[in-house]
Amino acid sequence: MILSKWLRQAPLAGYFALTFAWSWACWGLSPVIRPQLPWLAALLMFAGSFGPSLAAIVVVASTRKWVGLRAWLAHCLQWRIGWGWWTFALLLPLALMSMAAGLHIAWGGAIATSPASGHLLMTLVNLPLILLLGGPMGEEFGWRGYALPVLQDRFGWRAASLGLGLVWGVWHLPLFFIDGTSQAHIPLALFLLSVVAMSVLFAWLVNRTAGSVVAALVLHTAINFWPTVVPVLPTEASYRAYAFVVAMLVLLALGLTARRGEVGPAQDFVEAKP
Repeated sequence: MILSKWLRQAPLAGYFALTFAWSWACWGLSPVIRPQLPWLAALLMFAGSFGPSLAAIVVVASTRKWVGLRAWLAHCLQWRIGWGWWTFALLLPLALMSMAAGLHIAWGGAIATSPASGHLLMTLVNLPLILLLGGPMGEEFGWRGYALPVLQDRFGWRAASLGLGLVWGVWHLPLFFIDGTSQAHIPLALFLLSVVAMSVLFAWLVNRTAGSVVAALVLHTAINFWPTVVPVLPTEASYRAYAFVVAMLVLLALGLTARRGEVGPAQDFVEAKP
């Protein structure tokens, strides 16, 4: 009852508090119990990745009741966005990573052989696994389904996407100190810059598809999937290819924010003054 009352009074603050509390608690406990209970530690890492989406469901259910929750989910799950947007979301990350790999090679670098190279079946199996387990499902209903429309209703899509990108990046912070995560091998400054730039791209895409979280799910899955085919993530030898990816993301974000006018659609499911 106390939680519901607080969420009704300050839903956006409550959303961020729940997101960070759940995820950071899971991720903080996981390394502690890993030596004794490795299976539970792995489960906590997985559970922590669902903080943003779980928090959004709790907040929406508390503030808009079950009818509002169903309407919100139906809006988020719009999948009739047109094949052009499906293709854009799926292939844009591949194009950026391929160009980054090409620049890296042109500068005298080498790209490691992908684990998925020559294994079409394994490559295809990775797609649904990344969608369900690799971050998209656990994050996008929260970041783009709930927080983005509320923030851009207050501040406009540019400020909302930049601010949300910073929060999104900071949310990942514990992962930089946990062995075995991809973040453990990425320079923090480059990662934060990439996440803020990606947040602009996500906001632009979601708004162009009338608030479809499905579009964000496809884009997020593609971003996490294509490095298994085009290895551009940092290695002990070099992180130049990754730096090229970040640079292109920043240029793309600057181009999108420089466009005139607002992009955000009217969304009835967003409370104007949460």
